[in-house]
Amino acid sequence: MSWKTQLFNKKDIDELYHFIVDTIHTSYISYYPEEAINLFIEYSNKHDILDDAENNYVIVIKDNNSIVATGSLIYTRIKRVYVSPKYQGKGLGKLIMNELEAKARANNLKLVELHSSLFAKQFYDSLHYKMFKIGKVDAENGELLYYQRMAKRLDQNHNTTKYNFHKKQFNVILNDGVDVEVNKETIFNFYQNGELIYAEYKGGKVKYGEIFGLVEHDSVQFYYSQVNFEDGKNMGSSKDEIKLLANNKIQLIDSWEWKSKPGKGLCIMEEQ
Repeated sequence: MSWKTQLFNKKDIDELYHFIVDTIHTSYISYYPEEAINLFIEYSNKHDILDDAENNYVIVIKDNNSIVATGSLIYTRIKRVYVSPKYQGKGLGKLIMNELEAKARANNLKLVELHSSLFAKQFYDSLHYKMFKIGKVDAENGELLYYQRMAKRLDQNHNTTKYNFHKKQFNVILNDGVDVEVNKETIFNFYQNGELIYAEYKGGKVKYGEIFGLVEHDSVQFYYSQVNFEDGKNMGSSKDEIKLLANNKIQLIDSWEWKSKPGKGLCIMEEQ
């Protein structure tokens, strides 16, 4: 059978939600405790699905007018990729991923990133996604939800880099612009896998943030998303010049711009 993706129609929200819940229960039962499975379901609530369909890119695959696979692209992040257990192993997951990656390329993005469940890790490995770290989220009754933080560059080039960001901490020296949230109190903790780098950051006006980058020679293309202490969510991108200081520490000269609201500026970070 020749499968085709299509845009999700918001009138199908109940069907999509119940499809996701059923797929999570069936596919994850051997990998996670019930408390962690409940968290996965909470992350796929109807409100977020509808918001993503309104403002981002949500696709499905149907068989006989019933949803059998789905996936979403929110800026650089691929999320909520599910295939009905009865249809797994038929190439639907790869078709969904290919379509989401193609959409990201059409949006002029250089990378995509995702959270992988323990169940899906081998699948994303087969698509050449690189892992940075294993994360965990507290669930009820002392249980934990484990996941992998992964990313993939979208062109066919592969290069090595002389710069080492892995498990290094960076502090902000300067950040100008209007209504900035990152300041001298913000700390970045970096991880690296080849030419791809990832950091988690918090402090200043940032409650929690993540940044992904692709190193190209002496510069980095970064994409970031962050949550402030009023739970406002914002995202943007930057182009960074990499400099080595006299002490061989890395300095990043970051020309940034919001995607989700007006604003741009210059941020300088240095390895500690």
